[in-house]
Amino acid sequence: MVQVENSVTVSGLLHFISRKKDQKYIPFSIRHENPWPDGTTRKDFLTVRAFPAELQEKLKALAEGTPVWVEGVLRSSRGSGELYLAALKLDVIEAQS
Repeated sequence: MVQVENSVTVSGLLHFISRKKDQKYIPFSIRHENPWPDGTTRKDFLTVRAFPAELQEKLKALAEGTPVWVEGVLRSSRGSGELYLAALKLDVIEAQS
């Protein structure tokens, strides 16, 4: 992978947002479940967009909740100012024995 400014790698559980026909990208999110000191669990989501066809094919074969590593570039949505990750690479995290 070419090193790009604003490049990040995140891991978490795959969460599909939608799968509409004729979309230029597949939107999904990386879900993190973090325990808090008060005993509750906080769920955080980072929105990710997969534009490359090879990533879209990989995503179609994965199940909801699959642990994944995603490398990409942080971008800002036009207008809303919310950050999302434009995915460049996606790998499944294999269970360690």
